[in-house]
Amino acid sequence: MRAAKFLTVLSILLLFFVFAASAQKSRRSVPRPAPRPTPTPISPVVAVAKLQVSNQLYNVNIFVDKMGPIAVAIENADKEATAGRLKKEALETNKTNKEKLVAAIRGLRDGLVALETDFRTRPQLTRYLSTIQGISTLSAQSEDRAIAGQFVASKDPLRQIALKLNDTLAVLPGPAIPGASTTPVQNRTVPASTTNQNAAVPGPNPGKSTAVSTSTTPVSSPKREPSLGMTTAEVLLTSWGNPIDKRSSGSPNGRTEVWVYSGNRALYFYNGILTNIKQ
Repeated sequence: MRAAKFLTVLSILLLFFVFAASAQKSRRSVPRPAPRPTPTPISPVVAVAKLQVSNQLYNVNIFVDKMGPIAVAIENADKEATAGRLKKEALETNKTNKEKLVAAIRGLRDGLVALETDFRTRPQLTRYLSTIQGISTLSAQSEDRAIAGQFVASKDPLRQIALKLNDTLAVLPGPAIPGASTTPVQNRTVPASTTNQNAAVPGPNPGKSTAVSTSTTPVSSPKREPSLGMTTAEVLLTSWGNPIDKRSSGSPNGRTEVWVYSGNRALYFYNGILTNIKQ
């Protein structure tokens, strides 16, 4: 009897364990949530460099835009001097104006050389060097042309610098900088007006400017011209209107767009904001 009871209890226990094991196998595994990718932190060095690139892009664009009429006035005065139609006082004034403009370009060059040096020497920035490389050489070319009296031509290397800075801004990681094209930190004073006969040439030191008097009145710009900081919608309402062609390229950090117009003109946008004008 005892043996029979023992066998009965043993059978019940075995059945219980078999049932429990079967139930365990039949349970559905609960899917584990996929781990969220941890965002890669942006190096403070890269963040500061992006702001500096933005500031220099702003400075170069404004410098080129405002120095144009001044450069034309200086070269026109040179022509008048060659023809013997310029008085001695005007000759001296034009000579002083040239020296001031060369000094202003040299001051702009100093900032660009320092910026490229950072990309060459800081380990966090060397991977982006290929994009910004050459701005030091181009700024030297601009200064050399100004020293040679080719003030209008000295703008061309500066325009190439602006393109390089714009491309560098697009590849640097991090969000777009609000107001980057309109609020520089390292601002160099640029000509406040191009319609006055006495204009201000950017000084070699930040925050300082010097007056320039010319014998030729600069030609005023037409109204509603595209200006830096405009959105694409605002540009369409300007005198330039719709482009004849568009090119765009994007990266995780931003989108660059080029609008091409007749007469070898072009507008360059970064994240929908106008950052460079080629005329």
